[in-house]
Amino acid sequence: KNTDLFLLMPSYKNLSFPKTTDKFSLIKKKAQKDAKRWINLWKKTNKKIIQTTFDPPFYSNFGEVDGVKLGGYLHYIRLVNSVLIEKKPSNVHLVDIENLIFKNKKTKWNDSKIYNLTKQPFSMETIPILSNQIGNAAKGMFGLAKKVLVIDLDNTIWGGVIGDDGLDNILLGSDTVEGEAYQNFQEYLKGLTEKGIILCVCSKNDEKISKNAFLKNANMILKIEDITVFKSNFSDKASNIKEISKMLNIGLSSLVFIDDSKFECNQVKKTIPEVMTLKLSDDPSEFIEILESASPFYFNNISKEDLSRVSTYKKITKINSKIENSKNLESFLKSLKSQVVIEKISKKNCERSSQLIAKTNQFKLNSKLFSSKELIQKDALCINYKDIHQDYGNIGVVIYKIKEGKELTIENWVMSCRVFSRRIEFFIIEFLLDKAIKNKCGHLSFRFLKSEKNLYLQEFLNNLGLNIKDQN
Repeated sequence: KNTDLFLLMPSYKNLSFPKTTDKFSLIKKKAQKDAKRWINLWKKTNKKIIQTTFDPPFYSNFGEVDGVKLGGYLHYIRLVNSVLIEKKPSNVHLVDIENLIFKNKKTKWNDSKIYNLTKQPFSMETIPILSNQIGNAAKGMFGLAKKVLVIDLDNTIWGGVIGDDGLDNILLGSDTVEGEAYQNFQEYLKGLTEKGIILCVCSKNDEKISKNAFLKNANMILKIEDITVFKSNFSDKASNIKEISKMLNIGLSSLVFIDDSKFECNQVKKTIPEVMTLKLSDDPSEFIEILESASPFYFNNISKEDLSRVSTYKKITKINSKIENSKNLESFLKSLKSQVVIEKISKKNCERSSQLIAKTNQFKLNSKLFSSKELIQKDALCINYKDIHQDYGNIGVVIYKIKEGKELTIENWVMSCRVFSRRIEFFIIEFLLDKAIKNKCGHLSFRFLKSEKNLYLQEFLNNLGLNIKDQN
């Protein structure tokens, strides 16, 4: 009951490999049977599960063509893994062992002596690599993965210093080895934005000169529209990163910063240690590998909200700026023509709702998590929001239970930082109070866990007249 996460690490030794004479129909049936053991195990819990895929054995059935020939051991393992991938529910994360082996070619993965002694499926050498991968997967599943990538410009997405070398003399494009490497890195970064990672610029340059590269250099893969917040000035980078965090309404611990300068990286690490800071090497062909090795992002369950996150946050920064500078806040909020739709959680919105509970930190009553299956079985509400600028979709979840004539208990309540400062939280509390009154409840109760991240929620509770002093 108190377990948050299960870790499963099967081995190829658990498989029933096909015979050389088996036909494909029989091989397929065997693969489905081997996979079904694990699929049936998944069904026994709604809790989060991390499972490694089956690892290739150190020996083969057909030598070099083992992976592309029916009856090959590597072919069979890939077949079993493909069934697991196809049947995987949202609460299961698969760690791709074959991909890890490919990325860590110098590491010895199999150790028969260790297996015979302890039944540990991997060698001792692999433990740091596996631990890092499993740890990153767990962070992602519990909403602790990074959401924002802050990039330097000079010697990061192009070669050279644009302020000194000029727009036409930066290294970028297939004319040179280095220029092509920078272009490949830009393609990789653009791919991240397409999966919902927010890309921001933090550079010590004149803003006009920096933006000209995006607007006028034909070799640029990244466009100005791909950048959510553009900070190009001569202030220290730590201050600019803090400003980016504030503009996005996203905590510093959700940010990654990359730079080629050792000085800049050390300054950011020292000033804001919450930000993951990665120092790039002198070789641009290694940049993708450096970022991939850190595995800061999580792409297991990508929702439609994730896919539209970049465009959403570009609009949010503009709205937040207007809110901050507005002389008549009431009038401005009314001009947004906000609409809130509250509906019961069902099969159509349970996945996103479960994901939102895991990912949210700044407006979250406590650390209790709910799987999509659990949410359907609960009294749980999905909160949708739209205004004249955009339909934001599901921006909040409330899970509650009612003891009629006694109290309404909020088990958890989360709200996305995308819609802070719209006063939606006041609307929701009025809705819950009304529900409590209709059910003749004398009390509305909840468990609150104070943290360094839910400061916005603490301020809201204080505004309600609740004095938050204790940790819980």
